[in-house]
Order: sequence, then structure tokens, then C-alpha cells
Amino acid sequence: MSAFRILDDFYKDVLSSYPPQGEALLRQLTPEAWRHIAFRYILSVAAMTSVSHIIEEAAAQSRGTAHLHVSFQFMSRFLPQVERYRTISLGIARGWIYGAMDVHEPGGPILPASLRWINTEGTPLVQYWFVVAYGPGLFMSLLAREISALHGAGRYYEGFYAFDRDISYQLLLILHMCFPEDVPMPRRPEELQW
Repeated sequence: MSAFRILDDFYKDVLSSYPPQGEALLRQLTPEAWRHIAFRYILSVAAMTSVSHIIEEAAAQSRGTAHLHVSFQFMSRFLPQVERYRTISLGIARGWIYGAMDVHEPGGPILPASLRWINTEGTPLVQYWFVVAYGPGLFMSLLAREISALHGAGRYYEGFYAFDRDISYQLLLILHMCFPEDVPMPRRPEELQW
């Protein structure tokens, strides 16, 4: 079984285990509440961006201990965020940015040394938006698949959010299996040092 199939199975299994929520929940949560919840959803791009920023900022506040894995699906969606990620890179240990090379950018985007571009062109990962912050005491995961809008041309995502060390670890393990040359084997949660 391929690593990409394992990711798809993992996504389906975890998704079905959480209660569904809507975008209204996002406006009700305090920053601390994100450390105690897990839910599945269908969200707009704006709502996905809000959740992504919460995870990114938590990683950036880790004082150089967290790893951050983020999928933009396509480079064209990442390029407007390069400056934001230069700032985020100052607070994390390392980061991996995933996406297909849909625009000509020889060698990928110019990134700080702590960030690495992973080209997902030709893989099922172009269907997924994910953000994983992983480090001592920080286990935030957002994993969603792009779905068709019921009406109109908007982009929507069905997925889950969890603050769960095992889910974060499993997701990173799968990313390592997908890209063993580019993504290191994650340390087990109990091995992470404060």
C-alpha cells in the first residue's frame, strides 16, 4: 500500500471519529481552547486560513522548538505568504512547505534556511490543505481535502482539527513515508523535550 493511500485512509478514519462543527465555532473559541478540542468540519477558504494562522502562530511562539508542516496545495497559493513565513521561520525549529509547482519559480521559492519546499506535483497531496505544529507540548493538526462547492465556484474543505499528540505524530509519520528523502522521521511524542 502506498504512503499516499495510507494518508487517505488515515484522513477518513480520523474524520469519521469527530463530531461535525460549523464555522460559527471558530468565532467562539479562545486561544487556550484550541488545546482542548477536536472536530470535523466543512470550511471556506477564509475559515481554513483563520485556523491555519492559529496553528502557525502557536508554532512561531514555540521559541524554536516546534516543527511546522504546511500544505498550500500549489506554489501560487504560497507565494503571497512568503513574507509571513519568513517571520514564522524565526520562531520555529524547522518548517516544510508542501505544494505543486504550478508557476515557474526556478528551484522553488527563496526561503529561509529553516524552511524547505516539498514539491507535491503529481501526488494526491495536491488535494489536501494541512497544517501540523509539532513540538514539546504542541500537537496541533489540521487536515482537509478540497471538495466541490454545492453552489457556485468557491473552494471548500472537509476535514478535521485536533490537538492530539498521536494524530500529529501519525500524520508526520505518513508525510515521512510519502517523502522519505525530504521529511525526517518524527520523534515520538514522549521523546520531545520541553
